[in-house]
Amino acid sequence: MKTVTSEPQIAIKNILFATDFEVSAGRALPFAVALAKRYGAKLYAVHVIPPEAYVLASAESFERVLAEAGDFAKYSLNQLLSPLRTHGIAAEALLGEGNVAGVVEKLAEERSADLLVVGTKGRMGLSKVFVGSVAEELIRDSRCPVLTVGPHVTSLASSGVQSVICATDFSPVSTHAVKFGVSLAAEYQAHLTLLHVLEGKLPASLGLEVDFAERRLRQTLPAEFELPFQPEFVVKAGTVADRIVNLAADLSSDIIVIGANGVGAFAEMASRLGSTVHRVIAFAPCPVLTVRDVQKPEVE
Repeated sequence: MKTVTSEPQIAIKNILFATDFEVSAGRALPFAVALAKRYGAKLYAVHVIPPEAYVLASAESFERVLAEAGDFAKYSLNQLLSPLRTHGIAAEALLGEGNVAGVVEKLAEERSADLLVVGTKGRMGLSKVFVGSVAEELIRDSRCPVLTVGPHVTSLASSGVQSVICATDFSPVSTHAVKFGVSLAAEYQAHLTLLHVLEGKLPASLGLEVDFAERRLRQTLPAEFELPFQPEFVVKAGTVADRIVNLAADLSSDIIVIGANGVGAFAEMASRLGSTVHRVIAFAPCPVLTVRDVQKPEVE
């Protein structure tokens, strides 16, 4: 079925890529570049010099240390962006100083960023998942969607987007995220799978719960989009994060779209799905797009 879009899709005009020049950021850059190419967006590469870079410097050496850190950052940003500019991508380097997440969010607002892209360092400890304090703060506080590329990502940015998974618990924020997933599927002519996970249900109740959840999944599809392929509606039982990650692996998905509430990473969340976001990011085989329902998305 050929795509016919009767309403404007989600616009991505400005992409902000946050980098600390570590390996995790290097994994994320190709995805930021691929999206910039696809949407004709301007790409901002931002590096923020954190306080710890000069906290031990003496008063006499403070200015010198800060200047050296800035010179290194400018050089490194230029090394990243020069090849992109050569290939016709509009790219600009941004350099800041201070609390990394706070500065990134400020720059994102000033540049009207439609998307943040960041690499993460997923790791386990004390039964909790940590994806890096900066990424966690951005997911929690950013006013625009955040694309995170974790350490287990095996999908390639160069392959484009052929399979999109949208995970929803039917909360307002995750329902809002579905629109972004549908828009991506329409833009890339990709397969779309809508997933809901039943958690803590008794086996005897699963049949009715599955039927009810599948009907609700169908109702979450925005009426303004027609997709190139019939969407798949999947209802699973079990641990939410595990089911999302496993389905993404089974389908060789290129992106997971999920709603995230703007509260503490490990706090009790209004959305059950939100409490699993960090675990999904840490173990997903593809990038994860987290969306918060903080404002209406800009449209073209």
